Amino acid sequence: MKLDTAQKSQAIEALRKRSEFENGLAIKAYEDETFKQQLLADPKKIYAQELGTTIPDSFKIEVLEEKPNTIYLVLPKENEPAGADGELSDESLEAVAGGGWIFGRSSGNSWGFINF
Repeated sequence: MKLDTAQKSQAIEALRKRSEFENGLAIKAYEDETFKQQLLADPKKIYAQELGTTIPDSFKIEVLEEKPNTIYLVLPKENEPAGADGELSDESLEAVAGGGWIFGRSSGNSWGFINF
């Protein structure tokens, strides 16, 4: 199954919104040491609290603290190249959609995991 232009645009927009949310968490952690320690200790719990939702058991969330002279850039999972017919494998397509879910804002403008 091949992603069409609208699906690619939706995935890119979800990545932008996820980045906004995560930047907000990073700023809050920078300003509040207690929040930072909670985020490092149990990131899934903090994400759920901040989103006001539950997070599917299949999701794992890891938080890394930068070190001097080190910057981390997290890239979305690289998908397998498309086959000769230009279509993605089922596994690659599922990865693009986060296993059927993607993080972002719903049409109601609330944060959460959205069925893609």
